Amino acid sequence: MGLEKDFLTSAHKCIGIKNNSTMMRTLYYRPITDDISLKPEQLRCGEHSDYGSIALLIQDDIGGLEADIPGKGFVPVTPIPDTIVVNIGDMMQRWTSDLLIATKHRVVTPEVEVRKRKSRQSLVYFVFPDDDFVIKPLDGSDKYAPISSKDYLQSQIDATY
Repeated sequence: MGLEKDFLTSAHKCIGIKNNSTMMRTLYYRPITDDISLKPEQLRCGEHSDYGSIALLIQDDIGGLEADIPGKGFVPVTPIPDTIVVNIGDMMQRWTSDLLIATKHRVVTPEVEVRKRKSRQSLVYFVFPDDDFVIKPLDGSDKYAPISSKDYLQSQIDATY
């Protein structure tokens, strides 16, 4: 692609300082007890992709995460001890003009009764380019209009909420 070798580093240089939306979140899903009524095929977290560059996910052994694999549909992302799941985010998809596709994923309600009765927890590190960094296709195409990381994130939040 003819990029400088420090391109990604320079796009994310403010992580941990300011003017960058990178964050770590813990996601907690409470146990599903008898007093909670579920709709058929109710999800714990609806289908979405992550907005940033990448997301690093550590999940417990309860399961429920599914990824949408082209040609296969949603498939379980089975927890493997001591591993990290890496999701491509929307901004990486825009940079690569769809060479890398943002991972659509969701969290389903466990089918196994014993897993329903346990909480589910995961830890996610959402990596974003610096707020003022302009995201545009690196191949020089006009597949996506240039937009700052901060403005793209805000547009996705506005569209969601």
